[in-house]
Amino acid sequence: MINIQEIDKLTEQFYAAISFNQEHYPQFDHLQELFYGAGKLINNNYDQPIDFTVQSYAQAVMKQIEDGSSSFYSQQEISDNTEVFGNTAQRVSVYEYSFSAETSQPWTRGVNFIQYIYTEGQWRIVSMVWTDEKDDLVIPETYLL
Repeated sequence: MINIQEIDKLTEQFYAAISFNQEHYPQFDHLQELFYGAGKLINNNYDQPIDFTVQSYAQAVMKQIEDGSSSFYSQQEISDNTEVFGNTAQRVSVYEYSFSAETSQPWTRGVNFIQYIYTEGQWRIVSMVWTDEKDDLVIPETYLL
């Protein structure tokens, strides 16, 4: 029997693992455990996609933390739609994030398409591709239901 709640929890753990502040580093050791294999993360916000494995993503973020260019990041899912077929699933995950602990600024929103597989008795993330909302690219209302 398929349990969507397991995918919900896995996705929540992903967003929690990449969030950090000055007192708490991202949980990159835990992040690798959420993925199948090396994982694939693609930031599709630019003219050319930025392609990461879990390890290269963690290295890029840690470099920003260590050089002082980033001291806070929080991301959370605000809406989702998950489809499952057998041992394969995909999710439209609408997120919001901020690089500042200051809450008066609106958080940036975006859409993350996440693929999962069920293997060895548990769901794992295989890949994800995300794009932030922009003035000329608005998140469809159907994604926010």
